[in-house]
This record gives sequence, C-alpha cells and structure tokens, in this order.
Amino acid sequence: MNSQHTLFKSVFILVLMLSLPLTSSATPAGNMSTTTPAGNIKGKVIDKDTKEPLVGVNVFLDHTNTGAATDENGEYIISNAPVGEWHVAASMMGYQRELRSVLLSVNETITLNFELKSTILEMGAVVVTGTSTPHLLEDTPVRTEVIPRKLIELKQAVNLAEALSFQTGVRVENNCTNCNFSQVRILGMDGKYSQILIDGDPVISSLAGVYGLEHFPEEMVDQIEVVKGGGSSLYGGGAVAGVINMITRRPLLNQVRIKYQNHTTGGELDQHVGAVAETVFKEGNSGAYVFGSFRKRNPYDHNDDGFSELGELRNESIGFKWYYQPFNNSELLTSLHQIHEERRGGNKFDQPVHEAEIAEWLEHWRTGGTVRWSHRPTPLWDYRLYYSFSNTNRKSYFGGLDGATPQDQLDALAFYGKTDNPLQIAGFQTNYRLAGHLLTAGLQYSHDKINDKTAAETAYYLDEVYKDAGIFIQDNLHFGSDEQVEFVVGVRLDNHSELSDWIVSPRINGKFEISDGLKLRAAYTTGFKPPQTYDEDLHLCGIEGDQRIIRNSAELKEERSHFYSGGLEYNGYFHDIPTMFSFTAFYTRLTDSFTEQFVAKQGNIERWERVNSDGARVKGMELELGIRPMKRFETRAGITYKQSRYDSPNEDFGTKNFFRTPDLSADIRVSWNATGNLDLLANGKYIGKADVPHEKAVDYQEDPLLILERSDDFFEADLGLSYKLPLNNGLNAKLNLGVKNILDAYQDDLDFGADRDPAYTYGPRRPRTIYFGLETAF
Repeated sequence: MNSQHTLFKSVFILVLMLSLPLTSSATPAGNMSTTTPAGNIKGKVIDKDTKEPLVGVNVFLDHTNTGAATDENGEYIISNAPVGEWHVAASMMGYQRELRSVLLSVNETITLNFELKSTILEMGAVVVTGTSTPHLLEDTPVRTEVIPRKLIELKQAVNLAEALSFQTGVRVENNCTNCNFSQVRILGMDGKYSQILIDGDPVISSLAGVYGLEHFPEEMVDQIEVVKGGGSSLYGGGAVAGVINMITRRPLLNQVRIKYQNHTTGGELDQHVGAVAETVFKEGNSGAYVFGSFRKRNPYDHNDDGFSELGELRNESIGFKWYYQPFNNSELLTSLHQIHEERRGGNKFDQPVHEAEIAEWLEHWRTGGTVRWSHRPTPLWDYRLYYSFSNTNRKSYFGGLDGATPQDQLDALAFYGKTDNPLQIAGFQTNYRLAGHLLTAGLQYSHDKINDKTAAETAYYLDEVYKDAGIFIQDNLHFGSDEQVEFVVGVRLDNHSELSDWIVSPRINGKFEISDGLKLRAAYTTGFKPPQTYDEDLHLCGIEGDQRIIRNSAELKEERSHFYSGGLEYNGYFHDIPTMFSFTAFYTRLTDSFTEQFVAKQGNIERWERVNSDGARVKGMELELGIRPMKRFETRAGITYKQSRYDSPNEDFGTKNFFRTPDLSADIRVSWNATGNLDLLANGKYIGKADVPHEKAVDYQEDPLLILERSDDFFEADLGLSYKLPLNNGLNAKLNLGVKNILDAYQDDLDFGADRDPAYTYGPRRPRTIYFGLETAF
C-alpha cells in the first residue's frame, strides 16, 4: 500500500506540473499572442494524378499536435506554428504521406503545396487510440489497425457490428438464437474483455455493450481504430484483450446524403434508411453534422421449427455533432445522440411476449453525448477538458408460457424486467512537447450506476454504483540521427470502488525504423477488469426455464492481463507497387480470471457466485499482406493462428480450450475501381473449428445433457458492386448491389423447438443474404 501511494503521489505531481501552463501562460480570447515565437504555414494539397483538390488532408508538424485539415478547396493554414526547422507532413487515407522541410521565422508566413500519390487504402490515416495523441498510421509507435469510412461504405455495413467484419484477428459473433446478442472477440478472447470507446471515451457500459454493437448506425461512424492487447494504462478497466475506438463523423463539406438499403435473407426483409446533413460555415470556424436512421428486420426461421434464428428488430437513431472555434487553436465540440431499439426472438410474434412459448424481448432507449473543450495556448502545449455521458434504459422479458393453466399464465408475467444504467465520465488531458519528448498526462473519473428489477422476484433486484478515479502519465520519446527510435512509456493508477487497493497498469511500446518503411515493433501492455456485475449476470437457462442469478464474492479481485508482442512490418513501395506487410507474434497471460460456482437452488432460482480462478494463456501470430499493383486495384489478406487455453480444465466438459474460439482464422479482401463510376468489392473469411458447449434436453430428466461439440469450419464470402449514376446539376447518386455469405456457409445442426439451447450457435452470423441499395447526395 505504501509503495502504491508513493507512486500515486509521484504521478499526481507530474500531472500538476504539466498543467501549470493553465495558470501561467493562458491568454485572453481576444489576444492570442504568446511568449513562444511563432509563424504561419499555408498551402494547397492536390491529387498527383488528377490534379483535383483533396478535402480533409491532415497537414501537421511531424511528431507534434500542431496542424490543420484542408477545406473543400484543398487549402489549409497552420496558425501559431513554432519557429525553427520542421518536417511538415501531409497525409490522407489512401495516399502516401509526403514530408517537406521548412525553416520558419518569427511572424513569417510560408506557402507549402503538396501533391499526394495514392497507395494502400488504410495508409495515410491519422490515428489517436494507441497514445491518445494523433499519429500517422504508418508512424504510430503503437500498432493500430484502421477500418476507414470508404471500406465501411463498400461493405454496405448498417451498424458498428457489420463494420468490424472481415478484420484480421477480430471476429463478431452471434451468441444467442433468441435475442441475437453479439460480441466482438479480439485475438480469441471473450467480448467482455474488449473495451469499446466513442471518440476515445469509455461511455459504452457493460449493460450497453452486449447489444451496443448493433445499436450504433453506420451514419455515426467515420473511422474505427483497433489496438490489440491491454489498454488500461490509458483507458482504465475493461481494456484486457484490446480497444475498439469508434471515431464519429465530423462535418467537412456542405452536403446532404440519403440512403436506402434492403437486405433479404430467406425471403425475410431487413431494411435500413439513413440520412445525413453536414455544413461548414463560410468562415471555416464552425460546422455541424446531423444524422438519422431507421432499420426494421423481420424475424427469420432457418430450420422451419417455428422459432427464430434471427429475431425481429427495429431501430431508430438520431444525433448531431457541432464544433465552434472561437479563436485560433481552440475548439468547443458538442455531440448528442438518441437510439431506440426493440428486438424480440422466439416464437408467436403476433402475440404478447408473455404468451409465447419462448420469448426474449428487449427495448433499449440510449441517450449519449459529450462536451469537449480543446485549446493549444502555445505551439508546444495543448490541453482538453471533457464530459461524456450515456443513459441506457432497458425493458426486458426473458421467459415464456410453460402451460395453459391460469397459474402458468400468471407465472409467465414474472419474467418482465426493467434496467436503468446512467454512466458519466469527466476528464482532463494535457500534452507538452519538450525536446524529443511528447509528455501526456491526465485525470479521469467515471460514475456507473446499475438498477435492475424484475416484475415479481426480489432476488433478482440489483442496485449498484461503481466509481473509478484514474490518473495517468505517458512519455512518447523519439531519438536517433533521423528519429528512427521511438518509445511510449506510461502508467495509469485506478481507484475503483469495489477494490481497496489502487490498480497499477504500466506499459511500454517501442518502434525502430530499420530503413524507409521497414520497422521493428515490440510492446508490453497491461489490462484489468474490475469486479462488478454485468448485463449477462441475469439470464435464462435456455432449456430449463430457470433463472440464473450471479453475484460477486466478497473476496473477488480484479482480473489482470499481461500482453507481450513483437513484430516486423513494411509500408512502402516495392518496384513502384504500394505494398504493406506485417508479422506479429503475441502472448497474453490472464491472471485471477473470473468464473462462476454454483451455490444453491431454490424453486426456479439458481444462485451462483463469481470467484477468481486460475488464469489462462493466449499465444499466437498474425500475418498480413497488402498490395496495390494498379492504381484502381488492391488486395489485402491476413491470417491468425493462436492457442487459447485455461490453466485448469473446465469442470463440466474437461477441456482447457476457450469455447467458441478457433485456433485458425483468415481473411482476404479485393477491391477494384473498374471504371471511374464502378467499384467492386470481394471479401472472404475462414473460420476454423472450435469447441462449443451444448445443453440438450432429455425427456423425464430435470438436468440437461452437457455435450462438448466440435464445430464445422466455414468460409464466408461477400461480393458487391457500387455504381455511381451519371447525374447533373450537383446531384449525385449511387446504386449498390451484392450478396453476403454467397456460399451460404451456415450452421447445419441447430436445435429445434421450445426446448432448444439458444446458446448453441456458431459460425457466420447469418446465411446467404441478397442486398441492394440506392443513395443520393446533393
């Protein structure tokens, strides 16, 4: 305890030291002169081949947070830039970064124009998740993977879950044939070990995370960043397997876009309508983005047993983002969204849920938003203050009608429930550049309240508040004759309300540039998961009708992860062909992992307790390759091989293997801009065999038969095209056609009837689906 308090005091003092400019160098809004000598850099960025201006190019001083983005004319201006000799970088998704050297004098304005050359789609992206500061994807010291906006559109994804598909080492799966709750696995670990962020803030709670992957419509998403391995040194509890950061869209142009999509699975429709409007005011210091979407999916029964495999779903979403820059190098940003979703699985969809044999019904209302103030008072120092919140209200029903008597009908009403989950987060972050160091420090506080009740049984009631205060510091340092060596060293301390001791989460990431484009990477990162109650702690035992209640042991400790990785990567040109290659070996050690042990059964209530158990190990390797042999043709492929094993065998099934986790998976993507108006995309994903637990009902036997099944392996393939219709007068239109899971690779041994095991599901999330869509922009 003494050593932890000493460390906390040391980190706290360092944060205060980095924050001192708030009181010593801040200047009034009307007078932005600083004691640091400064000048300006301006210019224009165009496509090297077409000579067209490029919108949204990031132009910045290398290894700093000082920069600007190009407007609709391809023009930019960097105000209040520090004097001296600098490398100025121009970077945009799908283009090769260009570096230019300048010598800037006091009060001087330099004109610097760029012509960018196209390259691999993801290259040139600016990412923030790995360090909480902006870096070019190919230069970031923390290995980061990106799903860009263009790829989301080509996939015809309708939400965050679909946007994450076909990503190496990342797999979204369906875990229930009734309610279709989904989770995303990073390197094979359960979804509960992945932390999902919105614009860098952990505002997706445990309750919201179970169905949240399908809550967020594609209209919200601009870019997705994935960082594998422990991330608690920056983002606190939950970042054990990795972090997924959903970057929301920001206004860049003056336009309106309307989109309609229709997916058909086995004759059942899944329709989506979306609209966005964005504007940037003439002065360029303010802009707004508004979106709305509606989705309706009919239930789908794959094996004709009268019970759905894909449930009925209805989603309505609306939101906005607005920014205002009152003076140079400052910004006030606000965003707000509201999502309403209702989903139901089981049977008898034309009747109330309590009159079905089996029904899982959930209605979510989610309201979320953020207010953020960012300011760079001097060329070398910036800070931001933020407040984010989410409020999730859920009504639910997990149960069914077990007979036809009045008592059976009365008993069926007891399975209704209601959950309220307000979550608030506030924080501060500051960055200071000192010689070859970029120092980052910050504070974060979260308040997470869960209140869960059912209609009849007080044993289900849950009323908890979880609080966490975190403080972190990080040094991003680079050195060498050409700054070819770079490290990120950091630590975060968390004080969680369910734990008596502070949690210490250190990290170190290193990058060494062997030659132009060729890099070595290594990392040691940590993660933890606090002992609190999660959404799936109250769920229906699928074939017996019992309610399973899980509560934490009084001695429960946090889960911890230690992640080690090393690898080699190349991003550049091979005989003038844009090429990327990466090889990564990884090892994760999980200690004090959570497990549940049976306590007692009373009536239809099973009482379980969450305790710490032995740990687990995940080790393996990833290989990725991408080439762009022609300007309009690109292919990417990746393969992941891993072993995921618990230290001790499972008591019920006698295996150490992680359930539902194949050792081998692979993916491939081919994109081709056949003409200026026609785009083709083909995706493929191989899912290896895995162990899947299966509970089978046995006549005249109270307990089900427990079987460990070995799943089939699958190859899932999508094929789609997008054609821009040649319209005039500023009106643009696009037609989208395609087939998802064209080979119809789908589970063929689903259970039948009311006594089925809804958790016995694996493989691709849906069978062959035909889609078409039409969108217009003006």
